[in-house]
Amino acid sequence: MPPNANAPKKSLFVAVGHNGLRIVSEDGADWKNQQTGKEGEIYRAACFGDGRFVAVGSSGGDNIFAASQDGAAWQTGKKDAKYSKYIRGLLRGDKDFLGLGGDPGAVGDSRPFLLRSTDGVRWGDAIDIPGKNMLRRMAFGGGLYVAVGDRGRRCATKDLKDWQDAPDVKAVDTLIDVAFGKGVFVGVGLHGLRMTTEDGLKWTNRVVGEEGEHINSVVWTGDRFVAVGQGATYLSPNGYDWTRTPNADWPLTATYGGGVFVGANWKGRLSRSDDAVAWKQVFKCEFHVEALTYGAG
Repeated sequence: MPPNANAPKKSLFVAVGHNGLRIVSEDGADWKNQQTGKEGEIYRAACFGDGRFVAVGSSGGDNIFAASQDGAAWQTGKKDAKYSKYIRGLLRGDKDFLGLGGDPGAVGDSRPFLLRSTDGVRWGDAIDIPGKNMLRRMAFGGGLYVAVGDRGRRCATKDLKDWQDAPDVKAVDTLIDVAFGKGVFVGVGLHGLRMTTEDGLKWTNRVVGEEGEHINSVVWTGDRFVAVGQGATYLSPNGYDWTRTPNADWPLTATYGGGVFVGANWKGRLSRSDDAVAWKQVFKCEFHVEALTYGAG
């Protein structure tokens, strides 16, 4: 198969955030090509797929978008969010880029929705997702999408049209992030919470850590799940058996690529780790970083 003509020339980490911040690194240590937008522009999520990096966020009453093949030249766009339909999550799905959102300020019904895009810049109209609570993170694997969101909500869908909710969920078990690997989905949350599912509906293996060990990021490295918490990092080869290790200078969000973990902390601090346990600050941006992603060329 010929190489993808759209693929980036080099593998890159991309960090995005406040004031339209976009900045890249080849190794997670040396950061360059810092770009910003207007005051009030916040990119809240980022991902990589089909040879391009995509970031989504909001500015005023609009959703904003940015896409780049090399981390240097960016295409940007926007779409009216009507001050209520804001994107909060982003995933490269089986074919398209997928944005998850709703009204983050709503009480009782956030009117969750899905947006789709082939290039990350031009997006279709909002497609309503049944239910009241917004979905914020989603993972794809084995032909299945599994999404997690507010007040413990968890959903599964194969076609992005028919959504099934996991029954009997509890707000205390709200999952903040989700990842797929080795045939299972792993969700993580507050106080070291970890749960596992194969179908997105039946969640088992509920385990927690110590109070305050909130997990904001979980990744599948190819041979293990790594869940980075506030004070501890949890490792598992299968999503069921976990090892807890106290961590130092932990980040608020993290990603993985090329054998390296990269994290971000307030305000604009970027850190790097070889094991997701010992973190070292390597760069400080002027503005806060909300999201990180990695793309392999």
